[in-house]
Order: sequence, then structure tokens, then C-alpha cells
Amino acid sequence: MLRVLIVEDEPELRDNLMIGLSAHGFMVRGVGDGAAMDDALAEAAADLIVLDLGLPGEDGLEIAQRLRGRQQLGVIMVTARGMTRECIEGLESGADSYLVKPVDITLLAAALRNLGQRLAQPATTRWRLNRVASRLQSPHGSVIALTAQECSLLALLFAHLGNVVTRSAIFTALGQPDELCSNSRLEVLISRLRSKAGKVDPDHPLPLRARHNMGYVFLAEGDDQ
Repeated sequence: MLRVLIVEDEPELRDNLMIGLSAHGFMVRGVGDGAAMDDALAEAAADLIVLDLGLPGEDGLEIAQRLRGRQQLGVIMVTARGMTRECIEGLESGADSYLVKPVDITLLAAALRNLGQRLAQPATTRWRLNRVASRLQSPHGSVIALTAQECSLLALLFAHLGNVVTRSAIFTALGQPDELCSNSRLEVLISRLRSKAGKVDPDHPLPLRARHNMGYVFLAEGDDQ
């Protein structure tokens, strides 16, 4: 259950947000200003902050700026200030999202869930190979469906991560003879695999590299399941 702390100085609006988000399955607390927020966070951690801008004392922009260093704490601004310039200021101060009042509680709940799920995903550089399902998962979580030969190739490379696997060893794993036409088929196989991975997750190119006159190497961390 995601823990949400609402920082809103209008008691009626704060109560309405608390009731609405509680009904959507969040664990919700509410405070009226930055000092009370600090006390609440010291008492119990939160995953997400719903932050008003027009607060007494320290305003929402200042609060967002000092919360920016907490990487696992998401901030969604909910405010009556709806001009583009104000929205940009809010996002640049450190908010992850910016919603204008009056905000639909279902929209706010969806934004909170989306942000919470993103923050909950640990940063990783690991690729994951599932040989049973013939799937490769990128560090971003994208899934690449594999042919039988692609899966066999990756299984061999994952068994020797960071080390060159000779073409001869690859041909043996693929059940192909070590001859010139096999070289061409292997290059086509790898080219298609790279292209497939690039279309599914363009932010994480497949770290499969050729080593001239030697073979191929997978240059990343990985798990073979």
C-alpha cells in the first residue's frame, strides 16, 4: 500500500483529498504546511507527497526543491496556479507531476500509482534470459521474444558473460557446421536479434559485440533462468 502525505493548508480540501485517496487504496495522512510535513516524515516515512504551492511560510516550490534530493520520494503538485510558466516552475523545482485544481480524484490516484510504480523499480543494468519461455528481458523491463536459435545463442553467451565465445563454439551450440556459409547465417541471426531488441527497447541496445576473427561477447550483467 502506497503511503501518501498531503500538504494542503485548506482543511476542507485536505480532508476531501484524504477521504478520496483512502477510498482508492492509499495510506493517507494530511498536514497544513512545510514544518508539519517535516514532523510527519520524521514520525513515519512516505512514498509520495501531494503538495500545494500556496502554503503559509515555506511555499510549495521551496519545499519541492529541498525534497528533490530524496530519490525514492515522489512529489505531485496540486495547485490552483494553472499558467504554463507556473507549471514549468513547479516541475523545475523538483515535482514529478503538476495537476491544476480542481483535480479529479481518480486522475490524481492514477498519477500517484504510476509514479509509485516507477519509483519502486530498482535501477538495474541486468539483462534476464528465460530459456524455458524463450524470452529476453531488458534492464528496463521490456520483453523480447526469441526464436530457438536466438535463445541457444544467448544461453551460450550468458554462460560466458564478459568473455569472448568463439564462432566454433557458437556453431556447435546451434548445431551448424563450422564453414563459410555458417558464418553468414550467424551474422544474419545476430543482426536480426539486435534489430528486434532495438525495436522493443531502443534505450537499451543489445550489448552483444563482435570480436574480429575471434567470436562474440555479451558485455553486460545478466541472469540466466
